[in-house]
Amino acid sequence: MALACPWALGCTTQTIVCSARDLSGCVIDEIEIDGNDKLGDDDIITKIATGQTGGLLEGVPILGALDALTIEYERFDRFVLERDLARIERLYRARGYYEVVVRAGRVRRIDVRKARDDDDADDAVRTARILVEILVEEGDPVLIDRVDLRFTDWDARRSADVGAAVVSARSRLGPLAIFREDRYQETRTALQRRLVDLGYAYARVEPSAEVDLASHRARVAFQITLGPACRFGAITLVGLGSIPEWQVRPALGIEPGDPFRASALESAEVALADFAVFGSIAVEPQLSKTTPYVTDVPVQITVQPAALRSARLGGGLELGDQVATRGVSGWQDKNFFGALDRFSIEGRPRLLFYPWKLATLFDRPPYAVVPEASVRLGYSLPFPADPRTTVFLTGEGSFARPKNADTPDDFAAVDPFSSFGRVENVVGYRSLEGRFGFDRKFFLSRLHGVISHNLQFVDPFSYNLGEIPEGALSSLLVSYLEIFVELDLRKGKGGGIDATQPRSGFYASTEVELAGFFVGGDADDVKVRPEVRFFAPIGRRIVIAGKLATALLFTDSYGEVLDGTVTTASIAADGGDVAALRRANRDVQLVELRGLFSGGPATNRGYGFNQIAPHRLLDENGLLLSDADAIGGRTLWEASLEMRALFTGALGGALFVDASDVTAGFAEYRIDHPHVSTGLGLRYETPVGPLRVDLGFRLPGLQVLGQDQPSTCIRREEPCTLYVVDEGDPTELLGLPMAVALAIGNAF
Repeated sequence: MALACPWALGCTTQTIVCSARDLSGCVIDEIEIDGNDKLGDDDIITKIATGQTGGLLEGVPILGALDALTIEYERFDRFVLERDLARIERLYRARGYYEVVVRAGRVRRIDVRKARDDDDADDAVRTARILVEILVEEGDPVLIDRVDLRFTDWDARRSADVGAAVVSARSRLGPLAIFREDRYQETRTALQRRLVDLGYAYARVEPSAEVDLASHRARVAFQITLGPACRFGAITLVGLGSIPEWQVRPALGIEPGDPFRASALESAEVALADFAVFGSIAVEPQLSKTTPYVTDVPVQITVQPAALRSARLGGGLELGDQVATRGVSGWQDKNFFGALDRFSIEGRPRLLFYPWKLATLFDRPPYAVVPEASVRLGYSLPFPADPRTTVFLTGEGSFARPKNADTPDDFAAVDPFSSFGRVENVVGYRSLEGRFGFDRKFFLSRLHGVISHNLQFVDPFSYNLGEIPEGALSSLLVSYLEIFVELDLRKGKGGGIDATQPRSGFYASTEVELAGFFVGGDADDVKVRPEVRFFAPIGRRIVIAGKLATALLFTDSYGEVLDGTVTTASIAADGGDVAALRRANRDVQLVELRGLFSGGPATNRGYGFNQIAPHRLLDENGLLLSDADAIGGRTLWEASLEMRALFTGALGGALFVDASDVTAGFAEYRIDHPHVSTGLGLRYETPVGPLRVDLGFRLPGLQVLGQDQPSTCIRREEPCTLYVVDEGDPTELLGLPMAVALAIGNAF
């Protein structure tokens, strides 16, 4: 009998051989487990060899088709099932349920009958599928009666530190707690770790347990041998090659004669990994194998350097709020002057097909191909007195269109064969940026801090080599101090720190910027941006992730256009004040450089890049824009919730809900403008993070509460009196309120 799947989905037909006598070889459609109150179905099914056929998205319209690409049919084998029943009993005993009884309740056929419309029995097709029912009788758990600590070489002179350490570690096994093998072993490991961290490198902990099934009680004992208090001996570095030892050795943080600490060895390994120049690192204390023990314990650190020089070359196509081709080329040396200093150079050319968007891609040819380019230089050096601190200097020069500039939807009247069409609307910025600061990591790199001084100079120009109209745009210099602190406790599948694919844990960061005032420049402001994220697994393949963020911008020397005092009539080209236009343009430029935005692949995925923000209505010449520009605001909040699932191998997906808002006022939080979008995405794992495609859909009625779509003077086609409005006209896809995001790395 055969099970067929659609040829279009790339499946193969699998022949199912099913024995009617003992059901061997039949497809297991479902496994039911009854009586398992203390262990979830997923905890059991993932630990046994007998599996059920089906995929993660089976039964979900459209998405269920993805499972057909990788589905594997599970076959019934009664001998495998018998071994699995014993495995389940072993799982329960490891959790403290020693009297558990597990048996197979029923194994029966549940054929699915599919007939034609006339229900002709001769034409009916049956699939050979079975149901496996497993019954569990858990019984009463074994409880811990007492936990004894027994020392073979107790010394009253060192009792205070040792006693506190072992009592703290013993607290993992509390009286009357269920006797679980994992916590029993964790306690033994914790005891040994605490003793070694107190300097007892040769400490041994031997666990034992007596289980009385009649009383359902267990007595646990740990036999502890301290051994001598130790110090670090000679520290030997092996395999450095061209890596300078004078930079590496101080980063270890340990010296001969220091008290022996396991945590110090772990910290040294993390510090070496942070240099990002070693392919492998092994930190091994050389403990004596015979008594009397050597109390000055030598440590051998063996490393293997990775490639110190690399080059890259690539390119791609952008489709979204803009349509462009881009390239990237770069080179870096991680030991440039032989001091573990890093030098890098990177160039990014780009051709923008103006004013194409994804929504207008097939309307007509673009009337301008706008070249853009940037060159970035970077240099960093581990501080010689403290190599765990890095001093860095970066610089970047570029010329490009303003990042939030108008790209109108309607340009049918423009002659596509003219040299640049309405070239006066294609304005760009020449930009120079520099950054100098210090970077430091603490507590096994889980706490990270950066302090820097930043300079940004922008100078407007016209792409047709013409002159910028007087008063339209001006050159600006922004100078600001930045302090950034992050605490990263995200963990991966194996329980180790993993920021690329976290499955559990917590992340928090705060960024503070002070611009102008005593550091000079044209912008005086203070910006604060805190953010928290959390991650929690719900099963073997699914992770729930969430993010909450806010930001506040206090402006002192600019922000007039955001205050609601500037009107379109006062600066319009058909009779407005030229001086007022000049002030407004300068104000807009500063807000664009320093303001807050939301929307795009890393924030609200139902919107294009930076589309959630106050918008201006007039261009730099005082003319009405066909599509308002986002210029930024002073108050931002963002919230996201995402369910990430692994389908098979490197392929995964996500369902998400995003919400955010940006307002013109300071500390002006609005809950009635949530801009809620929801959607789904695909993920493919790469060495630098998941390659993802997200499709976000803006929910009607949940952009501005009580309105199907946000209503502004732009959409009502009536004169707008104020120069800045809250809502723009977000991207649409196929005429629907959607946006597509393509990026590398998770959204958060």
